[in-house]
Amino acid sequence: MKFLSGDTAPPRPEYTYAPLPFLWRYTIPFGLALGFGLGVSLGAVTLDIGYYISKIIILGALAGLVAPLFIPLARRIIPNAPDAQRDLRHYLTYYLAGLGAGVIVLIANAFFPLQRPLFDPLNLLYLFGTAGAMPLIGFIADAVWAQRAERERTRAIFGKYVSESIAQRVLNAQTNVALEGEKRIATVLISDIRGFTRMLQELGAEQVVQTLNEYFTRMIDVIAQHDGTVNKFIGDAIVVLYNAPLTQPDANARAIATARAMLNALRELNAQRARENLPPVHIGIAIDAGEVVCGNIGSPKRLEYTAIGAPVNTAYQLAGLAPAETIYVTENVYQAMKRALPVTLAQQVELKGGTGMVNVYALADSE
Repeated sequence: MKFLSGDTAPPRPEYTYAPLPFLWRYTIPFGLALGFGLGVSLGAVTLDIGYYISKIIILGALAGLVAPLFIPLARRIIPNAPDAQRDLRHYLTYYLAGLGAGVIVLIANAFFPLQRPLFDPLNLLYLFGTAGAMPLIGFIADAVWAQRAERERTRAIFGKYVSESIAQRVLNAQTNVALEGEKRIATVLISDIRGFTRMLQELGAEQVVQTLNEYFTRMIDVIAQHDGTVNKFIGDAIVVLYNAPLTQPDANARAIATARAMLNALRELNAQRARENLPPVHIGIAIDAGEVVCGNIGSPKRLEYTAIGAPVNTAYQLAGLAPAETIYVTENVYQAMKRALPVTLAQQVELKGGTGMVNVYALADSE
């Protein structure tokens, strides 16, 4: 089979074996359940249900306990196999592990009373029954483990763009999150470094990159604490969304709390930079709210969750105008908060594109 992106199929990944503690969650309950079923069946035939239920349950639990312990040995015995034989190698690994557990069970069986001779053909049920069941149990455990590992990997990657709590809720199957194009009333926060061009000239590229990394690290931590979605970085600017992709009725309050916390974090950063004889970092922050179109935009090979609309443009323009360590909020945010904000009217700004004038308020950076 040929694939659209090339002439050959991508290499198959190696199997991920579930670790022992996780595998025991499946092998031991399965051994107990199987032991109970066989015990009832044998007990009904021999009219000694209590004895056989107890005996086979103990042997089943023993098989479930020791079978995973044989996996490392089985993997050493079975040589590496080419791609086409990986399924067989995986199966044989679990089969040998089950066979080893069957030997232990067969030996343990000899310590119970009312035993058949050791080489009675019926005793082979312990041996090959355990060997045959182990691959099935192992495959199930491995599949669940691999799914969990991939989910954790996805959550960790997604968590680099949004807070851990949002990442977890998005990945929760019970959460209905639309990542396709949709209209939402979102709050947009944008922070912008003042004098970035001068900083680049004075410090040099290497020092500027280090400064940006320190700055972004602190700011992203603050944003995550307030469940903001880091939409993108535009040079030295950070674009943060609230009420997208998840519904957040208190989006404006979250954005305001984030902006204040960002200024507090900036003071700590600048205090550290002062001790290192480095120039301070200054930022302006702007917040606007309104209708945006958000969703995955791009191509099948490269997608980006983003928001498009007037609030994004307005916040970006105002972030560039806000004086150092100043938080600008628009009339939209001021009205949405029922005018309960400690603000002063800073200026009226004509929006780019001739879309009108907007009242801009300077927000106190503390309650």
